[in-house]
Amino acid sequence: KDLVDFALNALGLGQVVDTITALGTDYWNQIKQIATQLLFAGQAIWEQAKQVFAQLVSDLQNHATDALPLVVQAIGQLTSLVGQSGKRDLVDFALNALGLGQVVDTITALGTDYWNQIKQIATQLLFAGQAIWEQAKQVFAQLVSDLQNHATDALPLVVQAIGQLTSLVGQSGKRDLVDFALNALGLGQVVDTITALGTDYWNQIKQIATQLLFAGQAIWEQAKQVFAQLVPDLQNHATDALPLVVQAIGQLTSLVQG
Repeated sequence: KDLVDFALNALGLGQVVDTITALGTDYWNQIKQIATQLLFAGQAIWEQAKQVFAQLVSDLQNHATDALPLVVQAIGQLTSLVGQSGKRDLVDFALNALGLGQVVDTITALGTDYWNQIKQIATQLLFAGQAIWEQAKQVFAQLVSDLQNHATDALPLVVQAIGQLTSLVGQSGKRDLVDFALNALGLGQVVDTITALGTDYWNQIKQIATQLLFAGQAIWEQAKQVFAQLVPDLQNHATDALPLVVQAIGQLTSLVQG
């Protein structure tokens, strides 16, 4: 605990504890975990992280009502700084916070698709707000208990849980996550132009934008440049929108797939 407090103080987070904890203890716990990891991450990464935290503190003090997207974005940047794979760390955090470590083997034994779905849902839940997180924790707690008692009947239990969780996340988390990604990438200005080409194009853009949140800072920055070019191009050549959008989707898809 002393180590964590030292890290938090050294990063200047004392001023925004209340704002972050008000979003839910999970967000604060993740900040604490990252802060502690940073103590062992070397000077270069520490300095970069200090800049992210300094920006976060300033943003939270000026826009406390918009705290959630600011904190989520900072966690994303910091996670990619701390670990080579930001997405893996984020997923592991979500799974551990939901108590799923005890049933990994049982679920993966059903096939990787089921486990991947659980991981995706768990990660989306980080962005779904405290109320939905609490409901999801109950579903997962029931699932863990059921799987430990009826492991031979695992498939219907897992399928049922995935159904319940997907509808929970769909209420808020998935939509909020997509909206957050689109806004962070500055796409609000060209929604109408892209949707006018057909919902398939807009759905592809939304999917890519969401994947980019977990792709690490380097890829995020490259993608932002592609979107930054796409927005003015569409505003200046709206009648030629289709080839511009298709070209951008191609560039972004190759970025995300690495």
